[in-house]
Amino acid sequence: MLFVIVWLKTSLKPMSNSRTIHVQQETNQRMKLYDALITHFFYRMKHKRKKHKKQDAESRKWIRWAIGGSLLVVLSLLFPRGQSSQFADMREGSVSSRRIVAPFSFEILKTADELQRDRELAVQKVYPVFTRDDKVFDETRNKTNRFFDDVVRYRKEVESRPRLKRAFTDSLFQKHRVNVLDTLNRQRILDNGTMTFTDIQNFQSILVTAIRDILSVGLLSTTKETFTSPDRKLVILTESEESVHDFKEFYDLNEMRLKLVEMLNNRTSSVFFKQMGYSIVSSFLEPNLIYDEALHASRINEARARVPLSSGFVYENEKIVDQNERITLEIRKKLTSLSVKMAEKGMSVRGFRLFLPFIGRLAFLSGLFFLFIVFIQQNSPEIFTDNKQVLLLAAVVLLVGAVTFLIHQLAVSEYMVPTAVGAMILAIVFGPWVGLASAAIMSVLVGALYGNEFNLMIFSFFVSVVGVLIIRSMNDRRRLVYSVFYMAGAYLFTITFLGLLRYLPFRDIIRDWPWGAAAGILAPVVTAGLLPLVEYLFDITTDFSLLELSSLNHPLLKRLSVQAPGTYHHSIIVGNLAESAAQTLGANPLLARVGSYYHDIGKVEKSEYFAENQIAGKNPHEKLTPRMSALILSNHVKKGIELSEKYKLPTAIKDIIMQHQGTTIMPIFYRKAKEKNESGEVHESDYRYPGPRPQTREAAIVMLADVVEAATRSLKAPTHNRLKNIIDELIDERFKEGQLDDSPLTLRDLEKIKESFLTILSGTFHTRVEYPDKDENKNNKTESDSTPVGRPESKPEADPRSAKNHSPTGKAGS
Repeated sequence: MLFVIVWLKTSLKPMSNSRTIHVQQETNQRMKLYDALITHFFYRMKHKRKKHKKQDAESRKWIRWAIGGSLLVVLSLLFPRGQSSQFADMREGSVSSRRIVAPFSFEILKTADELQRDRELAVQKVYPVFTRDDKVFDETRNKTNRFFDDVVRYRKEVESRPRLKRAFTDSLFQKHRVNVLDTLNRQRILDNGTMTFTDIQNFQSILVTAIRDILSVGLLSTTKETFTSPDRKLVILTESEESVHDFKEFYDLNEMRLKLVEMLNNRTSSVFFKQMGYSIVSSFLEPNLIYDEALHASRINEARARVPLSSGFVYENEKIVDQNERITLEIRKKLTSLSVKMAEKGMSVRGFRLFLPFIGRLAFLSGLFFLFIVFIQQNSPEIFTDNKQVLLLAAVVLLVGAVTFLIHQLAVSEYMVPTAVGAMILAIVFGPWVGLASAAIMSVLVGALYGNEFNLMIFSFFVSVVGVLIIRSMNDRRRLVYSVFYMAGAYLFTITFLGLLRYLPFRDIIRDWPWGAAAGILAPVVTAGLLPLVEYLFDITTDFSLLELSSLNHPLLKRLSVQAPGTYHHSIIVGNLAESAAQTLGANPLLARVGSYYHDIGKVEKSEYFAENQIAGKNPHEKLTPRMSALILSNHVKKGIELSEKYKLPTAIKDIIMQHQGTTIMPIFYRKAKEKNESGEVHESDYRYPGPRPQTREAAIVMLADVVEAATRSLKAPTHNRLKNIIDELIDERFKEGQLDDSPLTLRDLEKIKESFLTILSGTFHTRVEYPDKDENKNNKTESDSTPVGRPESKPEADPRSAKNHSPTGKAGS
């Protein structure tokens, strides 16, 4: 094929006037054949590169298989294993569709509420345990005696050195750790005029007697309010016996202080003795009835363990429920007990049968996720080309399953399962169709994890679908908050109509409303809170982030508009072109528009070196070598990446900045270099952008919009045909150069892009009537009906495709 192309190229020489019409027609046919072969050749080359790229992706497929296999195994382990789901559809109040007879004898297990109530009753009969310590009185008495011995000794010291009275007083109270705030009272205890030796002995005797009286009754180490037993009893342990008493027989710390004040009031009339005595006894007295928390907890556990789990017995072949019989609470207890016993028998088997339930769960999950994968493959196949996106899908599903498992284990309301949160996150990241599909899959999953709960499955699916539909209308994080009210209403409505379908009493339905309202409020809030974490961990850019970046008040865009106004307006128009084309192809129009806004941000540095920012024809490239000019122009891509890192732009935007020029050549400076260095060697690679070429549809669209906008700007009379011709040539040129080989664009996509660009540019360059000046002769006719505003008729315009090659940037007008 290459030989044929070269032969056709060399045979297409300019025709002279002497050539015949036949020869001219033959040459035209050769030219058409040449263009067709060129297009086919580059199309083959592009698909050959895509094939190699696909082979690289296939080599990493094992990672996706590992993620999927791990997800299946972990979710299989979350299924309830202690109970068979055979009777899960038989709920209290429903009618049995079949007759059930006990296949073997088994005990009737209490319900969770019954078992909890019986255990609470058993715990109430376990009294707190206190151990009596008879050594406390001796230790407290000895502390008191030592204190008064020091009082006598310090008084003698004060008599010989009265100026040190305060120092001796402070030393006395610090040594024995007696807290007396009144400084004068503290010093009076060493004053012979206040207390005689006999007074000290009597005071000491009063305090020791008070200590003995209190401890003989018993001083508890905790307050009585700590224990809420209705019997108000406690157990006293001594070395020889254990006895039960009422709490009122003993003092706690608060009662001890009141009793001490009463004793001092009865035994002395001195205010000083009362205040000092209260401080001394309060500092020295310690409880002699010590609460044994460990022993009490041990007895509580023993009491709970002694509560029987069953409340009756069912014998083999005994009828449990008849066909068309309403299921009561007692029948439901028997069915639950039977399912538990059947599960226990299943787990007691040996050999291959032991793994059959696990294999069944794996098969169920495999079928469920197979449907999910087929749906995604049909609607969003690009998800499975990125292992991070596959990991995100698995992580969300696993998170929903794990939280459902915890809610089930902790006996929290089933309305708190986070199916809606998972569906909303996936809808935001991958689109509404993936969100709806995940809502269906995760609803079936949580119903199975709850023991085949059909009602929970319907509930989860309904609220998840509502969440996905609400998310579709959200265009920023602030409006996401509004969805709180919609979601809360959806939860309450679903709980109500499901309760009515099950003939539940309305008071039972209202009892579940608080759980539904809480779940509805939390779902959007948790979704909004997790989105930044999802974007950071999985390097994903959501529309919420793009909408924030699309604001023209962004600091980087404000800087671009001031330092490089020509580039700024060029980027806005490129954004309009890219958004329209992306919408036509079904790509992400918001990403294409925002990427266009930032694709040339590197031009804020040295903006005067780019044609769109040059004023009054000043061209600084005239003073530079071609190589230096090429370095300055290519550096705007590198500088753009640096600015995107500084301003923390998402990876998707960075990729567009890096790829929007691809590996295209700068023809002006390459040609100038060859002209100036005819004898030397000029490397073409020195005059190419560093690349890489566009990898995504959005990046490729931005590249095409960039070059088309730049070239069409130089047109003086941009008619529809001229716009169409230049758009076709520029896009075909990029295609033939291989700049689109790494992107998923097809030839049909390129045709759609051409049509979209033509529609936008035709509207941008529409013509208007030129109004004549007032001084102009009214009889003179103007010919401006076909001339655009601001484009005066002058000498014939240059071909914009030629002008593109003479622009300092390699693009006309930019």
